[in-house]
Formats: sequence, structure tokens, C-alpha cells
Amino acid sequence: MEVEKKITSVFESTETLDGNSDSSVEKATIHEVDPVEDSPIEEVRSSIPPTDDPTLPTATFRAWFWGIVFSAAISFSNQFFWFRANPLTIKVIVVQLLAFPAGRLSEKLLPNYRVPLGRFSFNLNPSKFSVKEHVLITVMANAAATSFDAIDIIVVQKLYYNQDWGFGGGILLVLTTSLLGFGFAGVLRRFLVRPAAMVWPINLVNATLFHTLHKEVPKDIQDAEALHPGLRMSRNKFFVIAFVASFCWYFFPGYIIPVLTSISWICWIKPDNVLVSQIGSGINGLGIGSFTLDWSQLAAWYPSPLAIPWVVQANMFAGFVFFIWILVPIIYYTDTWESKKFPFYNTNQYDVWGAQFNRTRVLTPDQYLDDEAYANYSPIRITGFFAICYGQGLAALGAIITHTILYNGKDIWNRIKSARQANDDIHAKLMDQYKEVPDWWYFALFVCALGASFATVVCYPSDMPWWALIIAVVLAFVWLLPIGIITAITSQAPTISMITEWVYGAIRPGHPIGNMIFKTYGYITVRQALLFAQDLKLGHYMKIPPREMFSFQIVGTIIASFVSLGTTDYLLNSIPNVCTRAAYPWTCPNAGLFGASSVIWGLIGPGKFFASSSLYAGLPYFLLAGFLLPIPVWFLSRKFPNSWVAKISIPVFMLGPTPYPPAPTNVAPCWTFVGFIFNYVIKKRANAWWKKYNYVLSAALDSGVAICAIVIFFAFQNTEIKFPAWWGNNSDSVDQCPLAMANWTGVDVYA
Repeated sequence: MEVEKKITSVFESTETLDGNSDSSVEKATIHEVDPVEDSPIEEVRSSIPPTDDPTLPTATFRAWFWGIVFSAAISFSNQFFWFRANPLTIKVIVVQLLAFPAGRLSEKLLPNYRVPLGRFSFNLNPSKFSVKEHVLITVMANAAATSFDAIDIIVVQKLYYNQDWGFGGGILLVLTTSLLGFGFAGVLRRFLVRPAAMVWPINLVNATLFHTLHKEVPKDIQDAEALHPGLRMSRNKFFVIAFVASFCWYFFPGYIIPVLTSISWICWIKPDNVLVSQIGSGINGLGIGSFTLDWSQLAAWYPSPLAIPWVVQANMFAGFVFFIWILVPIIYYTDTWESKKFPFYNTNQYDVWGAQFNRTRVLTPDQYLDDEAYANYSPIRITGFFAICYGQGLAALGAIITHTILYNGKDIWNRIKSARQANDDIHAKLMDQYKEVPDWWYFALFVCALGASFATVVCYPSDMPWWALIIAVVLAFVWLLPIGIITAITSQAPTISMITEWVYGAIRPGHPIGNMIFKTYGYITVRQALLFAQDLKLGHYMKIPPREMFSFQIVGTIIASFVSLGTTDYLLNSIPNVCTRAAYPWTCPNAGLFGASSVIWGLIGPGKFFASSSLYAGLPYFLLAGFLLPIPVWFLSRKFPNSWVAKISIPVFMLGPTPYPPAPTNVAPCWTFVGFIFNYVIKKRANAWWKKYNYVLSAALDSGVAICAIVIFFAFQNTEIKFPAWWGNNSDSVDQCPLAMANWTGVDVYA
């Protein structure tokens, strides 16, 4: 795609990254380009200036020190809270905020002293704390902030199947899956990071916050903006005001009035009616008319609604409406798959009588499936909602393959033939002045991680033969590029979790532990690769030398692996009855979901779950439907390139229901409404305001909620200081739909 030539706004074309507006400061080294050249993507133009200052310090002692400190802290905190019934996830934006004063404090306190270490000499305090140091600290912490899914599998192994690999086996499992993903991301970075079309929208919020914290707008720019009454306030001041407002407001849904999290007013009409509760509940039902006034709800399950382009949101909401508001009610109220025996919405497993599925009745002493016992007991059952979401996941994967071939095939082929194209955007050209990470670095990392992976599955009781690891790795690599392209455009990642479970369940049915390990090396490797690629794009936007990004990401991952596993071992060995209701609040909901998947796909297996005699035999046809749907849309878009049909994206359409389950159903409508207001109405009618403040507002809302959540937890919840009981925080009225968890007859079955 030819780079669009457009005159950038005064604000974008004249600001520099060093935040210094003094004209006497030497700026000859700042890498400026033709001011008419900028990114072809409007969202990028509004948040990332087409400039770079290669003289700014990057991998300094300050960056390494604070990066390691924050990585260890956020890894411990997130893993510690991950086991709670209501997990508190501290987002990396908190580190982004805290690292700024920490870096400025180091700038004031550390001496300007060069440590004499020969080739490795370094200055403790080279100059002013720079935005590039700030980015590296945040990137290292982000590698540590994400809770490792491999940890959940270790927990399920121990608690569901009485298997413990010890710390050595656990750390190998966590490290190898993460580093395999990093190797994949490096190999495919020319497809997922360098192209301008690979936006990774959520990075625009982080980049805007970086620029807001480090930039001081020159006086001539202030004067120019002052001519517009809506742009007189600086970004910094706007951020502070929005941050304080967000911080103060979250005390209401987060502590004082939890009912604001889900206002299901339809249930007020007739709270003793099952149908009304199922339709109106925003947590355990369809969520028709339900809404939330809790920003953390919107940002927890989807990327920030202010960060995603409106056309993407419209496609996703259409998918949500089709699957959740149309298809699910049809399945449930026609009693397809015996859905009325069970609650409307959960992820639990049941027997044919509607009771909790008792897996101990079908397990052998070696933790394999006893086929005779299973035949004598009951086929497994799940809710209709859960089954539709499995079908939607299959359809999404099929659509991604066809869509990638039709819409991106030519570009992918060109990039296979040539690592770089002449029409890269300005940000790619600015990055060319830095030494790229050689491909052999990533290849060597991949080979080492693969060798350690073989050692892990062979030397420990993985219940998985060595050749199965090859299948898992190939499966991950094949899916990474098409899934990565969709994620880079939408910041919403499809999952191949069920595909990996399905493949191993077909190869070796009745082996739940092997199924989980196979899933670890198939699905989780892709997930980690996407996280690494997202951070590589942030470094691309912020002009961070690639070799330093490589080092900081790897160190952050290694730190997090050890800290997360150490925290997990401590909790498992110190909390009685951990991950059960008796240990509330340490009930491990996410590990429970992994355990449920191990039962359905590992213990029972797709052969039985999809058997011709099974209720769910038709679900695999969703995959075929997903393969076929993009084809007519592609032909229509070519025939009518300027119509609304050209804006339809079937894979993005399929992503709308991705957070379900376990996300509350009131999230998608509210998320879409906020996106419509800001990314369509305001962007169209007040474009200058949108360019200057939209991403700043998103960062401020996220930051205010995150900081307030920490304050609430440590100041009130952790010290058991409860707000006085009243209607707004009564657990029975949180969703105002008391019968939403009952089956069609009103019986409150296992929920």
C-alpha cells in the first residue's frame, strides 16, 4: 500500500520526543522526515508523531533496575490475586504510571558517575530520564504482567489428577512455552510488526500516555491550539482531570455500590419469573437491556472501546448479536441439546439428570478414562450457551483461514519473497537506522526452547509422547500468522485452545493430563507469541532499538516465570483446601475452567463428545461454515468496493462473542455504545478533539480504575473493612435477577 501523503497537524509535526521546547537545545540529531509523510492510518497519525531522537538514552542502569523491580512486583501481585474468586489483575498501565516518577527520582538521586567495566562500562545517570527508558521498563513489566496459562495447568495437574512435577518440571513447562512463543514472534515480525496495516490498536493508548507524560508542547503550538476553544487544555492537564475522575468514580461500583456493575432493570419487572431473569440478567443471562457503569467491566473483557476503530466494533457487535442474542435463545428455548435441564449460562459439566458430572466415577487409578464406567454412568452434558460458544470458536478459526488467504494472501506472499518492501510507512523507515535483531538470534532461541521442551515431555510424566510435541509446535506455527493478523487489526485474539484439545483428544482419547500438556505447547505458545509481537509493535512505534527490546522482553519473561511459579507453590502449600469452596476466596476460578476443559476434551474426548449418537454431533459443522462464509463476502466486496459490504469482516464478526464465557453479557452492548460515541460521532464531528484527547482519555480511565482497585483492596478488602450493608451492595441483589442461575423449571441446580 502506498504511504498516504498528508500534511500532519501542527501538534503532530512539530512535537519532539525529548519533551524540551527550549529552542537553544541542540536538536540537529533528531531524525526528522518530510513533514508531509506520515502513517496511512489515521488512528496512528493521531497518537504517534513521525519523529525520532536516536540520541535519547535507552538501556540504562535506571531502565534495567526499575524494569527488574517492577517485573518482579507485578508478577507476584497478579499471580497472588489470580487464585481469588474475584481476581485482581494489575495492568501494566499501572507500572507505566509508577515508572515515570521512579525514573525521575533516579535522575535526581543517582550520581553522574561512569562505572568502569571496560567494554561493559555504563553511566549511572547519563541524562534526563527519557521516554525510551520508560518504554523499556514498561515492556519488561508487560512480559511479566500476564498470568501464565501454564501455571493453571500445573494447578489442575496437582488438584484434579494428583500429579506434581516439582519446581524443576514446572519452571521448564512455563519457560519453554513462553520462549517458544518469543521465537515464533521474532520469525514472523516482518508480517505482524513492520507493516503499517498491522496497527495493534491497544498500543496506541500506551503510546499516547508515554507522549503525554514526557512531552511539553512548545508555546507556538499552544498558541495555535488556543485558537480552537475545545483544544486549549493541554494533554497533561486533561489526563490528570480524567484520571482523578476515574479514580473517584470507581469507589462506587468497586466498593460502595457494586450493583452499578450490572444494572439489569428488566428483572425488576418480575424478579420471581425464570424467563425474565434469563432474558434480563447481565451476568448469568442474555443481558437484554442490562448495562454497566463500571469502566473496569468494559476494559476487562475487550480492549478499550476508545482504542478500537468503529468499523471493527460494529463487526464484533454484529457477531455478538447473532450468536448470543439470536442463536443461543433459539437453542435454549427449543430445548435443543436438552438445554432447559441446565442453567442458561455457565461452563460447568452435568450428567443426563441435570446434576453435577462426577468425574471420579469414570477415572481409573492412573487418571485415564474408564470406558465401561463411563458407559454405565452418563454421557457428559454442558449448557446450550457453552456449546454455542464452542461452535463459534470453531467458526472463527475456519473464517480466519479463508479470510487470510483471500484478503492478505498476496501481501504475505510478497513479504515471503522480500523481507522489506519499498512502501513501508514512516515508522518502519525511522526504525531502519537501528540494528535489527538477526534472525539467527530468534532461531537459536527457538531451538534451545524446543530442546528443553522435548526434555520436559520425556523426563516428566507428561502422558504425551515426544512426537506429539512436534505436532503441537507445527499446529501453533501454522495458526500464528492468520490469528496474528486478525489480532493486530482488532487487538482481540481468537483462540485455538479447543483445536489443540480436539487434536490431542482425537490422537489419544481418555488422557486428560497429556491433553493439557499438548494444549500448553499448542495454544499457549500462540498466545505468548501474540503478546510478544504486540510489545514489539509498541517498541516499533516508540523507536526502541530492536536488540534492546529483545533483551528486556526475555529477561522480563524469565523473571516472571520464576516469581509466578514460586508464588503458586507457596499458595498451594500454605492455604488449606485451596481451589475449593471451603477455601473461599481462594477458589481458583480460572484453573477451574482449565480443569473443565481437561474433562470435556481430554478425559471424555472429541470422539465421544462429537459421536454420531451424541447431542453435540453437529458442532464440527460450525468449522465448515466458518471456512465458507468469507467467500461470498469477498466476492461482494470486490463487486461493490465502495459500499458498506466492503467493510464486513467475517473473522472480526466471529470475534464478537470471544469473551463468552465467562464475560458478563452486558459488556458487549455498552462497549459498542461507548465506541460509537467516541470513534464515530466525536471522531466525525469533532475530529481535532478526538485526535488530541481520545487516547489520553482511554489511558486516564484505565489508570484511574487500576490505581483505585489497588487502594480499595489493600485499604479495605484486605483489612476486612466492609462498607455498611445496604441494597446497593447486597450479594442477593448484585444482578437483580435471582432466578438467572436456575434451570427452566426454576430449580437452582449445580451452578
